Amino acid sequence: MNFQQLKYILAVEKFQNFNRAAIACDVAQSTLSKEIQRLEKEHQVIIFDRTRIPVVPTLKGVDLLQKARQILNLKKEFEHIAAKKDNKVSGKMNLAITEILAPYLTPLFIHNLARKYPHLNLNILEISDRRTEDLLKEEAIDAAIMISPSLQHDYYEHDLYKEEILLYANNPVETIYDDKVELSSIDFDTILVHEDLREILKRQIAEIFDKKEFDQHNNINYLKGNLETLKNIIDQNGGAMLFPKIAIPYFSKAQQKHIYQFFGIQPTLEVRLVASRGFAKNRIIERLIEEILRVVPASFLDSHITNH
Repeated sequence: MNFQQLKYILAVEKFQNFNRAAIACDVAQSTLSKEIQRLEKEHQVIIFDRTRIPVVPTLKGVDLLQKARQILNLKKEFEHIAAKKDNKVSGKMNLAITEILAPYLTPLFIHNLARKYPHLNLNILEISDRRTEDLLKEEAIDAAIMISPSLQHDYYEHDLYKEEILLYANNPVETIYDDKVELSSIDFDTILVHEDLREILKRQIAEIFDKKEFDQHNNINYLKGNLETLKNIIDQNGGAMLFPKIAIPYFSKAQQKHIYQFFGIQPTLEVRLVASRGFAKNRIIERLIEEILRVVPASFLDSHITNH
């Protein structure tokens, strides 16, 4: 067994095709196939069911592919440690941030992180939570800030903070106790909800109200992008939307008069940082978490809503 063979089987898993895997690995298909057969023969296993189109791993193959991914991650970690000449936080990291939080959370920590660690090259990608696991699996990103992640593979997760969901309505809203509205009184057919947020609310509202469904019948569905577009739609045309509390400082004083908290039952978002096990850039992750936790109490916990 060698590292190259492990790379080959992971490529086949990714592309579900030997020819496309060989192209991605920059080798002839015959070379890739022979090396995988050699690996299978050495350990007397069958990793892929070649009778299926697209190619899929066998049950044993699923376990071996997971282990191969762990081995290659440990190899990267070893090389990273060996290559470092000092203890500076340096290198490159590709970080995905959920579209729901990216416009509001990123500006709070990015400047301090860049100033403190000038040798760190951080690339940020705003993306839907639904796409994040694919990018982690493909190693297109190193880590991600997600909301209530429900991932299929084995990842390192670090709880960051809990986020309240609020209502922004540019129309009169019947409130209870000043700036609070009861969640059960909301007509979700009239509210614009980001698709990622909808999936989270489905679970929470179903548990709270014993409802089996949370299906919006509004003919406008927002599937991808950040919440600023929804806010602009409402400012221009009226309506209502749900958004995270951390966004409040980005609303003008006039806009804050149209923000409502929920009375009694409060929907929340669990914000976590996710990275692959055996992640080679743990020191970068630690500094990133420190900077996020440093700014969240000041901007999130102390944020307020202008009285109506």
